[in-house]
Amino acid sequence: MNKVLSQFTMLRVHRWTGLTAGLVLMMLAVTGASMLFRPQIEPRLDRDLLTVPACLGRAPIDELTAAARAAYPKGKLDFIRLESAAPTTEHVPAAYVRFKDKNTVYLNPCTAQVLGQRNRYAGLFGSIEGLHRMRFIEEGEEVAGTTALLTVLVLLGGGYYLWWPSTRRGMRSAMRYDSSLRGPARTLSLHRTVGLYVGLVVMASALTGLPQAFKWYKQGLYAVTASPRPAKPPKSAPGDARATLEQAWLVGQQTVPGAVVSQLRYPEKAKDAIEMFFIERDAPHPNARTYLYLDAGTAAPLRFEPYAKSSTGNRLYFWMLSLHNGLIGGLAGKCVMLFGLLGVPLLGYTGISSFLRRSLRRAPAGRLSVRVAARTVEADDIVRFELVAADGGVLPPFTPGAHIEVYLKRGLVRRYSLCNNPCEFHRYVIAVLRDPKSRGGSELLHTQVREGDLLEISAPRNHFPLAETTGETLLLAGGIGITPLLSMAEHLADQGARFRLHYRARSRSAMAFAGYIESRFADSTALHLSDGAPEQLLDLNTLLVDPSPARHLYVCGPKGFMDAVLETAARLGWDKANLHREYFAGEVVASSADQPFEVRAARSNKVITIASGQSLLQGLAKAGIDVPRSCEQGVCGTCMTTVLEGEPDHRDLYLSDEQRASKRCILPCCSRSRTPLLVLDI
Repeated sequence: MNKVLSQFTMLRVHRWTGLTAGLVLMMLAVTGASMLFRPQIEPRLDRDLLTVPACLGRAPIDELTAAARAAYPKGKLDFIRLESAAPTTEHVPAAYVRFKDKNTVYLNPCTAQVLGQRNRYAGLFGSIEGLHRMRFIEEGEEVAGTTALLTVLVLLGGGYYLWWPSTRRGMRSAMRYDSSLRGPARTLSLHRTVGLYVGLVVMASALTGLPQAFKWYKQGLYAVTASPRPAKPPKSAPGDARATLEQAWLVGQQTVPGAVVSQLRYPEKAKDAIEMFFIERDAPHPNARTYLYLDAGTAAPLRFEPYAKSSTGNRLYFWMLSLHNGLIGGLAGKCVMLFGLLGVPLLGYTGISSFLRRSLRRAPAGRLSVRVAARTVEADDIVRFELVAADGGVLPPFTPGAHIEVYLKRGLVRRYSLCNNPCEFHRYVIAVLRDPKSRGGSELLHTQVREGDLLEISAPRNHFPLAETTGETLLLAGGIGITPLLSMAEHLADQGARFRLHYRARSRSAMAFAGYIESRFADSTALHLSDGAPEQLLDLNTLLVDPSPARHLYVCGPKGFMDAVLETAARLGWDKANLHREYFAGEVVASSADQPFEVRAARSNKVITIASGQSLLQGLAKAGIDVPRSCEQGVCGTCMTTVLEGEPDHRDLYLSDEQRASKRCILPCCSRSRTPLLVLDI
């Protein structure tokens, strides 16, 4: 039990750390990956600034610094750096003089000509480096380091802790991505597998970057390796004499001949020594620094620290610096690092996707308490209910085409479209048709709910949204199907948009809201009565003859009416993406030929047999597995469940063709299985 609790706790910590520090980690990973090939790409992007044609001579160091001072007179010198190239190279790196404010002047090392200047954190790669070091906030490197630490301890450590129990099924299985899974299970498998391999690279990158963020971490390297901490730089002898920089440079070149990188740091005070470091041609990595300290007055060597003879802690620190920057292992090392860092956004996507799916699936719909402010007979067998907040406050906003679920006695839940103006926050208006085939919902509302009664409803949801368009919107309603389209007409009229509302019913007495519609939308409405004059009957061939990319059609009503509208539109060339429909009731599918099948609930591992005359929803409920439900006719989507294995036999009117083809979801209220076993993510 304690182990289960600890895993549950770790899972919650892992998730919430990922949702917070994980966002910073993704930014650090993407910017870090972008800089891996900087040494190869940047000289080609900025050739005129960073490289010069190869030459034999070199201008004196004092002349180079004087030119840099003249180009940037307000700056305070920090260091000068020169790099050599192979003798056969046509271009060599420019010399550069860095100032304390990170501004850099680039010079031709042969002529001391100024090539240009740029701040260290300017330009493409400089800006990326600034983001990586989080220079846009105070103490950004500490924030980046803290994120890296959380990554190692919580995200990666917790992830491996949560992954380890899966090895009981076999190490090979635990290390492999299972592409046969569907939906959330497939996403989770991808998250685990990618995390398993990417985590090793990210862990190496994070741990090797920490010494640059935290002084205590860097000092810990020396403590762990039992190495003495680096000695403080020596001091120059007292005196007013100052050696030239060229003298110091020549001493350095004699001490470390043939270095590929030479850097001289300017002493800030008279007693400070001249500090130089070199990267020798046979150095094990690009940060294997050999240090030399010279007297500022005489340029005499004060201390020489070859990299090969430095302490273990010192070598470990600089090796970690190179590894963090992708400078270990050549091209293969860079590719491995690139794979690991670019895997972080994928981990973020799969982790957040998995979290949101679980949260949205498990979170119960919040219920609202409302009072029936008015109850009006709107037409034959149609009653209008005006609902207001029980506490007299405002109601949650809704969008055109939205609906609410009404929770009734005996556990009945019914779905009704909101038909009032979406700009009204003080009320919801629904219209309920008394269905002779009612399973209890409409009958109960018609016979038992009166003004003043309290009801429980859900917050508004929208499965029938109104698309934004610059063209005409065509609204076709049949009978009670006017309810969602009336809300759309209200919104379109308020927006001054072009629309036409065509409303068909069997007779005027069966037409809800007819008087209001005629007065409110007089110029945009046509009413069509089955018992009326022939000239006013709805002619779909004429109405739908002119499809266009900006023209959208919305239809709601009895299934036969909607099928006729959509079939005519398709025949006349309407784009499927411009056709929108909502169903209120589904067809009853004969079950005499249905075969029994088994369903396995993946979370509890229960296996339930669904009989030929039994719905999947009923079988699950009988086994104690509760699935949210509403219409129970395959039109609302409330009970939609993810399919992990098996092939659904879709009998609903809710899913799109793409969702049906994916075989990843099912509406268990009406659909069944084409395979002997169906595995559901419940």
